[in-house]
Amino acid sequence: MKKFILIGILYFLVSGVSGQTKPCKPCVQITTVMSLQEKAWNNGNLDSFMLFYWNSPDLRFVSKNGVRKGWQAVYDSYKKNYSDKGEMGKLTFELKSIEPIGKDQALVVGSWQVLNASGILKGYFTLWFKKIDKEWRIVLDHTS
Repeated sequence: MKKFILIGILYFLVSGVSGQTKPCKPCVQITTVMSLQEKAWNNGNLDSFMLFYWNSPDLRFVSKNGVRKGWQAVYDSYKKNYSDKGEMGKLTFELKSIEPIGKDQALVVGSWQVLNASGILKGYFTLWFKKIDKEWRIVLDHTS
């Protein structure tokens, strides 16, 4: 009987260790993209921040101010609202979930916070990422 109990305990210990899962490859890559965006923003580099948006007239950005269509419209809006490094302040993302959709798309949900001279701005986002030319790009950004 002791032998069966010992085998049972060993089984649960081993299955607990082997049951751990590694983060999915797209999840790690998208987390890296989001970290690079934070770094670019916090360095006052809007051009680098925008590298991770799909540079296409079909890019969509949805906010309380409506829907912007196209990379240039999104860039111009950021430039208008965050005209310099002081206005950009310090950006922090907190990722809540990354859900792969097939091998080349993912849905990301999280929160954002900007601390600048005006105070603290914060909200939530849903991002649709697509792998385009082997790079993860945001094709739709819904930020509130």
